[in-house]
Amino acid sequence: MASHLAQRLDAAHRREQPFPHYVVPQALPADAFARLVAEFPDAERVRRGQPAGDNRRFSLSATDALADPRVSLAWRETVLAHVGQDFLDGVLRALTDDIRATYPDLEQRIGRPLAQWRAGVRRRDTFDTCEVLLDAQLCINTPVLSAPSSVRGPHVDKPNKLFAGLWYLRPPADTDTVGGELLVYRWRDGRARFDGAELEPRDVEVAATVPYAGNTFVLFLNSLDALHGVTPRQPTPRTRWFLNLVGEVKVPLFDLKARQRPLRGLRHAWMRVRDRLSGRHTDAGQRWD
Repeated sequence: MASHLAQRLDAAHRREQPFPHYVVPQALPADAFARLVAEFPDAERVRRGQPAGDNRRFSLSATDALADPRVSLAWRETVLAHVGQDFLDGVLRALTDDIRATYPDLEQRIGRPLAQWRAGVRRRDTFDTCEVLLDAQLCINTPVLSAPSSVRGPHVDKPNKLFAGLWYLRPPADTDTVGGELLVYRWRDGRARFDGAELEPRDVEVAATVPYAGNTFVLFLNSLDALHGVTPRQPTPRTRWFLNLVGEVKVPLFDLKARQRPLRGLRHAWMRVRDRLSGRHTDAGQRWD
């Protein structure tokens, strides 16, 4: 079985502020990283026939990648390693104290001690046979054609997502991309309300920036404090590559509905227009997950 990224989650790579997370440079051996970059699926395959547009997000899920012989054997083995029990066990070991501190009743709600949680594959398995559904998505952000733009501003992930991981696959040949870094935020106004899962920039402040650097791995427990976004990319013909790692549970971890802005529909329409003009947000290309 291929190596997996959870093997590098140790105290040396842990950051406590503004919320607990891990940043691991050179996360896999250089030769393994180089091979996977060289064999990353063609962008048209990841887009599945949809137009590339301008700085849009597309993802090839684990179930699709594993079933597609056009995806290289090295990539199928890597995806399989990141939707398996050994990967989940490694993530849970790294996050056990954080899970229990943030969600002290979660094990009771799930119905099984954390050490006994079983891994399944999202869109293939169900919560009848496992506690955490995993996905390892091969993702792209398409080239930026005109004005600088960010693929996503400050936000939290879906309430049923237990953890999120990003492994950056920037190839060595990409020496000119400007932007596309991960922004880690802290609250400026803890009473601020969301538009869906999105926040106004004025409600947060940047606490740290993780460069879009090849072979860098980031992982964090999802919560209302796990605020993050992406810096704008300058116009570029380059595609941004990354592996998106997801672990979902059957119950929501927090209540976003109670934190929504009033008149959300009208505000959302206005924010999309304004963000388009300012270059802070563009069409994701597909449903965010």
